[in-house]
Amino acid sequence: MPDSNEDKLVVALVACSRCGNAFMIKRGQKKTDDLVCDNCIRLEQRKKQLTDSVKESQKEIESSIKAYKNSLRVAKSQQIKQIYFDKIKKTSNTLNNSVDLLKKIEETNDEKYIEEYKKLFEELKKDYADN
Repeated sequence: MPDSNEDKLVVALVACSRCGNAFMIKRGQKKTDDLVCDNCIRLEQRKKQLTDSVKESQKEIESSIKAYKNSLRVAKSQQIKQIYFDKIKKTSNTLNNSVDLLKKIEETNDEKYIEEYKKLFEELKKDYADN
C-alpha cells in the first residue's frame, strides 16, 4: 500500500509576527503578514480581561478616595485628619501604580506585568477587607 500524503498531517514551521516564536500551521494555510501563535492570542485575551477588571477597580478606588476626602473635611481632631490623609495618600499611590502597570501591560507582551498587577490587586483587596 503506497504512502499517501492525504493520510499524513503536513505542517509548516513559521514565526509568530508578535513574539517571534516558531509555531506550526497546516501546510497550504495562507501565510499572511499577521500570523499569531496561540500564546499571543491567549495573552491578548488575558490583557483584555485584566484591562476590563482594572477599569472597574480604578473607579472604586477613585470613589474611596473621594469618600476619604469628605471624611477628612469633616474630621475635627488633627489625629483623625492625619489618618484620613495617610489613607488618601496610600490609596492614590496604589491607583498610580495600577495605572503605570496597566500602561506597561498594554505596551508590551510581557506577562510579568500581568503577574505584578495581580499581586497589587490582591494587596488592595486585603487592604479593603481590613478596613
